[in-house]
Amino acid sequence: MNKKVFTLCLGLLVLAGCVNRDEIYANPPQELIDGVNKLMPAASEFVHDAQKEALKNGQPLTDAQIVIAKEMGVQHPEKVRVYYVDKLPEPTDPELLEIAKRVGYTNPNMAGYAYGYGIWIHHRYKNQRDLLPHELVHVKQAEELGLTEQTRQYLIQMFIYGYYNAPMEKEARQATAHLL
Repeated sequence: MNKKVFTLCLGLLVLAGCVNRDEIYANPPQELIDGVNKLMPAASEFVHDAQKEALKNGQPLTDAQIVIAKEMGVQHPEKVRVYYVDKLPEPTDPELLEIAKRVGYTNPNMAGYAYGYGIWIHHRYKNQRDLLPHELVHVKQAEELGLTEQTRQYLIQMFIYGYYNAPMEKEARQATAHLL
């Protein structure tokens, strides 16, 4: 499929207000599946590399954070590492980066990301009360689906719902709403 046509079609899905997004997610069009499959090698490499870097350079959870991780449903909190940084990672693949920006996944105001057991948190948001628990919900999602399948589902959700309304993001916000 032509890249511009694919991007336009997906953009229309996200922007169309009268479309039942849950129905589309339950039965995604073949063009969407094909497009996501095309992006998966770059996306998978990106998330696995980001996880490796966070695991190598991050800090293990404190005892108090382990309690929170268990409350969020993480099965193996001892594997989690939190990597505090001045700049969050962005995809290096130009097409993936363009799409990430378009759907709202990456922007200068992002506070953190979870890639498997590796959590990246921007220093300026280190004390945001609900951030680590929110990211721990994404760790739980990766444990349940596996990092590659979580990435695939996350991409599909980004195209259909956009970042803010993606089911994985809504689940994380709902699980941490009591912390606000």
